[in-house]
Amino acid sequence: MGLSNMIGPVERMALANHPIKSLYFMVAGEPKSLSITMISYMGKLRVAFKTKKDFIDPEKLKSSIQNAFEMILKAAQDIA
Repeated sequence: MGLSNMIGPVERMALANHPIKSLYFMVAGEPKSLSITMISYMGKLRVAFKTKKDFIDPEKLKSSIQNAFEMILKAAQDIA
């Protein structure tokens, strides 16, 4: 498993005068069963997952991640 976190730009970027709406990154060719990368862009977090085929049930993973982020959001709101 690989896990990476990278702070991205806080201001909007453009490529050939076309604004970039969002971005993420993945490491290609790595021999891992599971890779998770995170990057922030303009104050928004983008999380990307890469797995071997049939390694993880995608619907169960999506549901688990959504539940985890909802728990994190609720805990943060309870503190504030």
